[in-house]
Amino acid sequence: MTPTILIVDDEPAGQQVVESILYDQGYKMEFASNGKDALKKAVALRPDLILLDIMLPEMDGIQVCQMLRKHKDIAKTPIVMLTALNDRDIRIASLDAGADDFFTKPFDRAELRARVRSITQLNKYRLLHERNWMFSWITESASDGYLLIQNGGEIEYANPRARFFLGLDMDTSTPVAGTFLEIASRQYKPQPQEAWENWPAPSTKQSAHIRYLVRPETNTAHEFWLETSVFETPGGETVSRIIRLRDVTAEILNRRNTRSFGEAITHKVRTPVTQIISSLDLLSRHAEKMSPQEIAEFSTTALLGAKRLSETLDRVLTYSKLYTDIDGTKSFRLAEFKALVEGVAAEIGISQLSVSMPETLKQIHIVLPEQSVEVLLWEILENSRKFHPAGSPNVQVKVTPGEAYKIEFQFIDNGITLSPKQLTTAWLPYYQGEKDFTGEAPGMGLGLSTVNAIVWGAGGTSAIKNREDEPGLVVKLIIPVVRDG
Repeated sequence: MTPTILIVDDEPAGQQVVESILYDQGYKMEFASNGKDALKKAVALRPDLILLDIMLPEMDGIQVCQMLRKHKDIAKTPIVMLTALNDRDIRIASLDAGADDFFTKPFDRAELRARVRSITQLNKYRLLHERNWMFSWITESASDGYLLIQNGGEIEYANPRARFFLGLDMDTSTPVAGTFLEIASRQYKPQPQEAWENWPAPSTKQSAHIRYLVRPETNTAHEFWLETSVFETPGGETVSRIIRLRDVTAEILNRRNTRSFGEAITHKVRTPVTQIISSLDLLSRHAEKMSPQEIAEFSTTALLGAKRLSETLDRVLTYSKLYTDIDGTKSFRLAEFKALVEGVAAEIGISQLSVSMPETLKQIHIVLPEQSVEVLLWEILENSRKFHPAGSPNVQVKVTPGEAYKIEFQFIDNGITLSPKQLTTAWLPYYQGEKDFTGEAPGMGLGLSTVNAIVWGAGGTSAIKNREDEPGLVVKLIIPVVRDG
């Protein structure tokens, strides 16, 4: 920033002399002709330096200096007294009033320039030191992680919380070797991958993705989510970036589990509740006209519905906490996948469905329990049905070997085609995708953020794209397998 200098002199000629000496030296110069005006402008401008003439009308420069020093907002601003009097007592009085230095008129042009340059630079460093001290004080006790990185990604500063998140030495004075992304990638997966392609460009309101660092669940630790934000501060040839790491694990898991619980209620409870209500409704309205055998039949139907509802609710409660099963005790065997897909599709009302999977994969276990896989299927297949123009999509499900120790699942439908913006925002939490299509479909949005939360938490990846051969979408999930030993 350009340093601002406030020149206080009641003589226009005096102002012009100082201005001519400092002209073209990289300063912004403001002027005041009396003490009252000087106080007002000093408070408004917060200058980097005040050049204050001692001989002023009404209130002399020493009195003005004393008043400036009493004002909390400008008390630390450097003040240099200007005087034509080479008087020892006046100099002592100026220093006692709080002045930092003084110049005697007529000025030595080179000396005035050099001393003004020195004072403004020292003041800049003082302000920078104070700001850094305040930043450190705030961040030392912050619950979020804060880092300061330079052009190449090297970490210049990391507060204790950031060091804790990244597994660094907790001594903030210890230098950090390696770039931020190198260090973070040791234990976290940057998600979604496309949001990190332009790293470390700052996050903006126009950015379609929130950046996450996701540590997948392991045998010894639960999954962990960090939301990563970047603020860029230009500074000459170098660019400093402040990175904030916010622990959003509870927020992500609560949102995911709450939505999954709601989906389970919707899908699993609807049939038995309908069965109970319809039977009891007929009994309440027509019992007097029914035979004992008919009453018994409708009562039995209602009872069976109630029992089924009870069993369903017991099972639904397992969806209140989705998790990753790394050790394989409750992992999902792919031999059951086809039946599970077909069951979910039938509940949703999708009749045109094909599932293909090599026989060699059927004994493979993926690191998700059955209820997590079922929620993934609900989310994806329900979207295929909801956004198909006729509500009756043709869905192909393909299961193939992925990269090492991973399985690739593809869900291909023949419904809508998304715009580039919709493809980008489809994974965002609570994105109202239906508003861009029909404006009528119920629900909170595409629901694919829940899919991401499950897949990323398991150490997998996800993607969505338009079909190339015809209208429709392809949702691809890559999920790790349970590894022996």
